Amino acid sequence: MNALRWHLNQWARRLGTTGLAGLALLAVALLLLIQVESVQRAAPAQREKLEALRLTAALHESDPAPAPLNPLAMLPPTGEASERIGELEQLAHAHGIALPRGQYSVSPLTGTSLARWQLVLPVETSYPALHAYLATALERLPNLTLDELKLKRDRIESSELQAELRLSLFVEASR
Repeated sequence: MNALRWHLNQWARRLGTTGLAGLALLAVALLLLIQVESVQRAAPAQREKLEALRLTAALHESDPAPAPLNPLAMLPPTGEASERIGELEQLAHAHGIALPRGQYSVSPLTGTSLARWQLVLPVETSYPALHAYLATALERLPNLTLDELKLKRDRIESSELQAELRLSLFVEASR
């Protein structure tokens, strides 16, 4: 080991600072040359992938654009409003909520072909059941909106609460 170190010291003295810097630059150049060769070998495969992507993009550009989706066209006709209200009642029953009475009124929205069913539903239930019911109803009926929610509890320790739900159900009136 000492002999190797002695020989390295001799070479370093003979080369000097400039020679050592040149040797380091030569090593860096060799490493870069190896790196460039590996990149050049990968380039044809990358070109093929790029050409395939260009071809795919050109095919998609020639496809006709899909017609814009009209959300109003997905609304049910007025005749199906009672079915949607029945679905709301079924969901309430499935979540353990009784809907003994409710107020329902329908009014056309001026300037549109829509009708708005306004529902006022008083319920007595626990908060988790009410939350689950509302989440499920709003998810299943995209034409349903929650306009107002009033919560009341007689005593703070009571798990039951009285709620008044004001919902709107939008339907297509001109069908």
